[in-house]
Amino acid sequence: MKATIITIGKELLIGSILNTNSKYLSSKLTDLGVEVSKQVTVDDNMADIVNELDIDSKSSDLILLSGGLGPTNDDITRESLAKFLGKDIYIDEEEKLIMETRFSRNGESMPKNNIKQVCLIEGSTKLKNNWGVALGEYIVKDKVTYVVFPGPPNEFENMVDNYLSEIIKSDDNIIVKSLDVIGLGESRVEEKIRKLNIENGNVSINTFAHQGYTEIKIIGKSNDFTFVSKSIEVVEETLYREFRDHIYSDKNLEIASVLVEKLIENNLTIAFAESITGGKLASSITDVPGSSNVIGSSYVTYSNESKKMNLNVNRETLEKYGAVSDKTAYEMAKGLKEKTNADICVSTTGEAGPNPSEKEVGTVFSCIYFNDKKYFMKHYDFNGGRNKIRNRTVNSVLSQILFLINRKEYQNEGK
Repeated sequence: MKATIITIGKELLIGSILNTNSKYLSSKLTDLGVEVSKQVTVDDNMADIVNELDIDSKSSDLILLSGGLGPTNDDITRESLAKFLGKDIYIDEEEKLIMETRFSRNGESMPKNNIKQVCLIEGSTKLKNNWGVALGEYIVKDKVTYVVFPGPPNEFENMVDNYLSEIIKSDDNIIVKSLDVIGLGESRVEEKIRKLNIENGNVSINTFAHQGYTEIKIIGKSNDFTFVSKSIEVVEETLYREFRDHIYSDKNLEIASVLVEKLIENNLTIAFAESITGGKLASSITDVPGSSNVIGSSYVTYSNESKKMNLNVNRETLEKYGAVSDKTAYEMAKGLKEKTNADICVSTTGEAGPNPSEKEVGTVFSCIYFNDKKYFMKHYDFNGGRNKIRNRTVNSVLSQILFLINRKEYQNEGK
């Protein structure tokens, strides 16, 4: 089954609001074994909407529209779909009465234009909106299913969660699994998977890059549930053997949450000495409930004077190698160990831009320090703006810490 997602509204096109509906719906469709072949955003213009429907109806089994179901003149999604299908629109009298009652309870009379929100297309199936006002609906014509959802995310997400699986009926049993991998880029993960040659006509595997980790999505489909379950199990076991310590979750959990859990599980404490990240690493940990068990104190040492005063970084190191260097990152982490005696001491220093001071913008050094004999240096080269570089540093460093804990590196001897 192939799907097209059409989001409607000028506010999306001009960037006034973020289009979260497409992302949310794509994820849900993927979990249901539906291939999303196209996403498009269209203005509140009937000719444009009808034209897009005409194009997509020739290549899609499922077309989902969101937005444009409000009470104003430019909310014309339902009318546009009705025109394309050659159908009439009628008022759902039951829903009209419910709406009128809602207004009367507040001592108000219902504005006439609100009637639009309780209208439906002839021959469609109503999707009751228990989280807002505008009705959703779906209708099948010429083997294509058209689904209409309201645009506000709270209403949209609840209606997708409650109705989508019922609308998409299939004889196939669909099983979807995710494995989250750290310490390897998406291209390396993809390369390893393809060499395994474990896909078949019933099981497909795709990779998706996220901040700090790569998601492996496994989708199995078959009308034989036992067969597809066994197929998925074999694929999972193979992937676990291949990636071992690189897999940190099978639930799309945030890296920081899993890291705190692992620190608690292994009775480890952590501390941060941050320059480029300015406290973001420590904040990501303290955002997680239970983090007080693993973090006591951390330092933001943005200036060279702060690095010397708080972390005992040598003046000679700063003068010879600069603040943005592996030598400085090492001394920051070692000085942090002397200050806090945490089990894991982590430092970051780098160039976030927009103007470089010592090195090229995007140059970052991090040191993960267990003791004098066991520490790990990382040199990153990130691109993008200031915030992107800082955020990528946080996600990459957290990923590396978790990877090292999974490998029990903190227990070993030798550099």
